[in-house]
Amino acid sequence: MKFFLLVGLGGCIGSVLRAGIGQLFVGFGWSTILVNLLGAFLIGLFARYAEGFSEPDLFKAFWMIGICGGFTTFSAFGMELFDWLANGRWRIAVLYAATNVLGTLLFVIVGYRLGTWLNSG
Repeated sequence: MKFFLLVGLGGCIGSVLRAGIGQLFVGFGWSTILVNLLGAFLIGLFARYAEGFSEPDLFKAFWMIGICGGFTTFSAFGMELFDWLANGRWRIAVLYAATNVLGTLLFVIVGYRLGTWLNSG
């Protein structure tokens, strides 16, 4: 039960943060790119950081599944990508997709490595 409460609380916080960023960055899909890259960085950092916890599943429930899951938005990415493709804006669609997919992978790696560096000090 504690696991699900932590996921729910984290998801609530992540969703509110996502909505706030959506209000600040309008146009092109910048808010989606920003939350996906930041969320990828955080989940990489948290993944490494969780390794030092006595109850990593509870840490992951709140921070990774809850906050990062509520914060990032793959469905918005898909909708924005679909809109550009449906309107024949192929170049923007490819750039947008590449930025999200390759960018999130890069940010997960950077977050994980930063977590390793912080954990060693």
